[in-house]
Amino acid sequence: MVNESCLACETVASILTGRGSTPTSVHEVTDEYIPPTYDTGVTGTVHRACRRCHVWFALRYREVVEPDAPFVNPGSVATASWLAEHLEDPNVVIVDTRYTVEIDSEGQFRTVPGYDDYVESHIPGAVFVNLNDLKDPSEPAHILDTGSFARAMSAIGVSNAHEVVVYDTEGGTWAARLWWALRYHGHDKVRILDGGFTAWTARDLPTQAGEITPDVSHFEPAVVPHLRVEIDDVRRAVGSSGTIIVDALPEPFYTGQIPLYPHLRRGHIPGAANIPAPQNLDAATWELLPPHELEALWAPTIDGADRILTYCGGGVYGAFDLFVLHLLGYDAALYDGSWEEWGALEDTPIETGPDTTRNTPP
Repeated sequence: MVNESCLACETVASILTGRGSTPTSVHEVTDEYIPPTYDTGVTGTVHRACRRCHVWFALRYREVVEPDAPFVNPGSVATASWLAEHLEDPNVVIVDTRYTVEIDSEGQFRTVPGYDDYVESHIPGAVFVNLNDLKDPSEPAHILDTGSFARAMSAIGVSNAHEVVVYDTEGGTWAARLWWALRYHGHDKVRILDGGFTAWTARDLPTQAGEITPDVSHFEPAVVPHLRVEIDDVRRAVGSSGTIIVDALPEPFYTGQIPLYPHLRRGHIPGAANIPAPQNLDAATWELLPPHELEALWAPTIDGADRILTYCGGGVYGAFDLFVLHLLGYDAALYDGSWEEWGALEDTPIETGPDTTRNTPP
């Protein structure tokens, strides 16, 4: 196995020193990890990064050498212009997943699928999926079992050969549930529409009314286990030095100021950081922040992480945080049961209060 000095931090330090910054230290490569290599942009220099420096260097490399670099995995996001050019492509299936949460007359949350809005106006050719229909009836906090999910996708015309584009009206924060579910079931050819229906209509792109009846297709799932974790995995991860847990809910739920639902306890999983899903978006346009801004948002939390787990209330916002991490080039797993499961149990540990997890660079 590789065992050599890590030149990642040393190399970036040399670049930063020339810009008046303080150099960082050099770390050792562990024998459990074969590090990646990076071309630093300096002629003839390709270096390895140790486990501790891997995330930090990957982020700072683009910040220092390529500040305008695109996403590492740009194929997981679709722009409105890209989709407009593919409206007539028979290999593209467009899925409207509009959904929202409202507060009823008694001050309680009520989930509202966006079917009526879909019927009134949607992207041409889009089919509608009610996110509630993706819940396992026997365990509503979890995604459908594999067979049921395959049948649901087949029913809306998705096959393994199709490129799928999912959207909502809130920047993809709801659509990410289906994006993650498809990837978890082995379908990588899925994109979230950047800015969603908001960005589409803001550009005066075509819409249509009514309901689309899709041709039934055949979807064959191939589960990717590392994209999903269950409650026992999270129990073991709590307190683990190499695992970062990220709560994607808005801060009042994270701190315990208000309960997610009346029957759930307040707070968050011990040690979890808080990066609410909407923070990844431009509040005015619902479009993703530029890559360098997302890197700056995430770096203090994921620096030095061996493993990243995301969660939220019901696996939706957590899926969006996971989506952003994927765009930036980092693997993460979703705690599918999320707070609907964790917060409903009496024996799960809970913390309240503000996020105190932010790290500094090594």
